[in-house]
Amino acid sequence: MANYASVVVESDLLQLDREFDFLVPANLSETVKVGQRVKFQLGRTKKLATGFISALPAESSFATSELVEIVDETPVVTVEIFALARQVANRQAVALGEILQQAVVEHMPRIMKSEVQGSPQGVISLPQIPGISALPERSAVLTSARSITFETLRYPDWCWLFLKAANDALVQGKSSILVLPEKDQILQLTSLFKAVGLESAVTTALPGARKSDRFIGFHRVLEQDVSIVVGTRSAIYAPVKNLGLIAIFDDADDSLREQGSPYTHAREIALMRAVSGIKLLLAGNYRSLEVQRLVEIGYLKDLSINLPPARISFSPPAQRLDAASFKLMRDALENGPVLVLIPRKGNSATVYCAGCDERLVCQSCKGPIWETEKGEYRCRVCQGISHGCANCGSSKLRRGRTGSTRTAAEFGKAFPGITISEFTSDTKVSAVKKSKHLVLATPGSAPRVEGGYAALLILDSDVWLSMPNLRAEQSAVRDWMEAIELLSDSGRAHIAGLDPDLGQAISLGQHRELASTAFREVNSLSLPPAARIATLEGTQETISLALDAVTKLGAVILRSNLAENASALIRFSYSQGPEVSASLKSLALKTNARLVGANKRRGLKIVMDDPGAL
Repeated sequence: MANYASVVVESDLLQLDREFDFLVPANLSETVKVGQRVKFQLGRTKKLATGFISALPAESSFATSELVEIVDETPVVTVEIFALARQVANRQAVALGEILQQAVVEHMPRIMKSEVQGSPQGVISLPQIPGISALPERSAVLTSARSITFETLRYPDWCWLFLKAANDALVQGKSSILVLPEKDQILQLTSLFKAVGLESAVTTALPGARKSDRFIGFHRVLEQDVSIVVGTRSAIYAPVKNLGLIAIFDDADDSLREQGSPYTHAREIALMRAVSGIKLLLAGNYRSLEVQRLVEIGYLKDLSINLPPARISFSPPAQRLDAASFKLMRDALENGPVLVLIPRKGNSATVYCAGCDERLVCQSCKGPIWETEKGEYRCRVCQGISHGCANCGSSKLRRGRTGSTRTAAEFGKAFPGITISEFTSDTKVSAVKKSKHLVLATPGSAPRVEGGYAALLILDSDVWLSMPNLRAEQSAVRDWMEAIELLSDSGRAHIAGLDPDLGQAISLGQHRELASTAFREVNSLSLPPAARIATLEGTQETISLALDAVTKLGAVILRSNLAENASALIRFSYSQGPEVSASLKSLALKTNARLVGANKRRGLKIVMDDPGAL
């Protein structure tokens, strides 16, 4: 029988980032439990707030009001998730309630309990899969971007790797969390689990799923002693029992990072959650700098899937479509579909003024202008339509680099009688023919085809490598290897217009060497991931106070702007991280909710480890 309850408010407000004690009324004292979602009166507002019971203390000097209602008798936050959420909140300088909002699904009172029940199937006997061996406790696996055919089942090697690792955990009576960036990858992996007879042990967390489906899956995991959860970044908080494995594929994909507050990354949360006794697996067709750092400090063991590499050729910068590229496409189209990967969609990636020859920018926000597939000149930032040059006022424009739509039209003239399809983020996937089908796609948009593509041509490699960020090369290699994975067993890839040094490294599969060289460069400059960064925004007074506080703790100011809308970028080491985060969070708590003019404005905005800040 409990008389008092400590509650964490389900809110992102830093002012509420503490435990509130409440009296437990007599009618709830027998059913109240730690982890339950409850309702209560908070402050003077008439609307009831929600939160989670974190403790049931024997006594309290602060409890003055009573809990109003237990939302769900089933505890939805385990002790482990409470501890993990607190650790994440401290690292990101946000409220614990904000993390719990991400970790726990919304309550669905109309879902019957019978709908969430399920009985997972036992383990299966898997034979030795080519190229895949047993894993140590913490490993970084460089996959081959190839598919493995086993008893008529053809799936990418990482799917087999994840299947074996999850099945090994099941053998030991342990649960697994498998995190993937894209819905297509989730469906592919769950299809393999179904094909081998393990589908009943899998709970899928698909992006964009209905709230009721998320609720059912969440509670099914709560009730099962052993389960396998496959999902996107939110799956990292899955409340599984007996956790034995956390695996992440393609960790540098932007989809694994929250684009808004709290700006968390699934990889970093996995590193916090994978305590002793829980295996951690980070796999990819390339090597991210974050994983390379963990390998070089000895935290992860470096492994590979040993399969024959893909056949990759390249040609140095010259014509956009050289003779080698044209011959590869012409020959391969007779044997199967051919994929052409292009960095930009639309008619033209850039637009120039025909009068002054300046690159066209938006008159409103100064963002770059591009020509859409509909022939409109739009800003990439604000989506506004441009009608002329902001520099000289001329309305005569000329196209810049060719996009996917115009490339498709040009290929239609070069390959008469061939079906040509364009796939972008805006395109609904349709069927691909088994031969004489040319597929043009932007990164991440190419459809998977049965048996794989007969050939892959990557155009405009210089556009990838000239992106205005410090990781242009790593991002380009990631996009290219993602497309190379779609090749058939006999398929060939060709990268046009590539520097010989980089081309040779990719064709020989030297991803470790590329990542090691890139990491040495950022390490010499003390840039992420060799160090951590934080972006600060607020008033001039607030930013000045923040910079004064963090520099005393050893942080370095990389950039500061103390104008009216002040901002700053700071750098600090991993060991300094806890103190810097606590200091910034304390200052944000003091300055938040200040009134500036007639509007309530956040006093200090903190964005931890934003890769776009550099």
